[in-house]
Amino acid sequence: MIFNRNNNGNEELRELTGNYYLSNDFKKIKVDIELATEDLIKIIGWEVYSRAEKHYQEFKSDKTNDTLVPHIQLPIAIMATLQMYRKNDVSHEDSGRKIKINPEVEKLPWEWQLKRDDEIHLDNYYKAVDRLISFLNRSEIVEWENSSFRKTTELLFIRNTELFDQYFPIEKSGRMFVLLTPFIKEAERIYLKPALGSDYTKLLSGKDLTEKESELLQYVYPPIPLIAMSLAIRRLPLSVIPAGIIRNYVSSSETMNASQPATIREVKALSSWLMDDAMTLLDDMKQFRNGATEVKLLPDNNPRNKYLRT
Repeated sequence: MIFNRNNNGNEELRELTGNYYLSNDFKKIKVDIELATEDLIKIIGWEVYSRAEKHYQEFKSDKTNDTLVPHIQLPIAIMATLQMYRKNDVSHEDSGRKIKINPEVEKLPWEWQLKRDDEIHLDNYYKAVDRLISFLNRSEIVEWENSSFRKTTELLFIRNTELFDQYFPIEKSGRMFVLLTPFIKEAERIYLKPALGSDYTKLLSGKDLTEKESELLQYVYPPIPLIAMSLAIRRLPLSVIPAGIIRNYVSSSETMNASQPATIREVKALSSWLMDDAMTLLDDMKQFRNGATEVKLLPDNNPRNKYLRT
């Protein structure tokens, strides 16, 4: 565990989150920390986490590791405390679940207040993970550079968050890009590789490209994020996708329901729109690569003729 090295887990959580009580029993949140840690490891890989945990336990001064540890601690702390708060909304006893409050000084929050508080915590969690991935991308940590995720992205046209965000805004979320990587890979394998044929490997390498091939590459990028996102919003739980990414596309700010979560019908409609746009862009790429052929839809007619050809 990357907390409570000197039995000061509560102090660490308080410093990281700003709202955790020092008087809490650390044992009650230990399981939540372990579960949040496992979720984060799925994103950054065991090797990166293991490096940070080892440094935390040994506490040998190292500039990179000294920065890595709090970057990893922050998202774990936010998610663990959120889960603990959710569980503590009611007490669990042999006789059933109960709510215990002092009615003179305490009031139960409304459901919308709890929901809003959850959204704030999740938004902070996503930002903390994005911050961590951004740090890993610029830190040249060997364990991150050699991770399966990094090796996978080296074999893709869309290799980083910034490039993806140019064609489909994901709020520059590194966490979201990690989740989307399998769908990017699928989009390029199923839709792009057959369309490019023999040009695929050379364009992917990006080496010794002719002027025409370099220009073709600009047609290759746009459809990939749209296809990947179309696949992702159908298959991923909507809870893992930042709310703004979906809501901004399917809700109107002029309506009373603009702040409500997207419905299944809206999500499917968005997925279809994205795929339709992607197919149009893919056709543009094919026309540029193969050369567009001008086809006359109507014959040339002269008004002086006594007849018209149709």
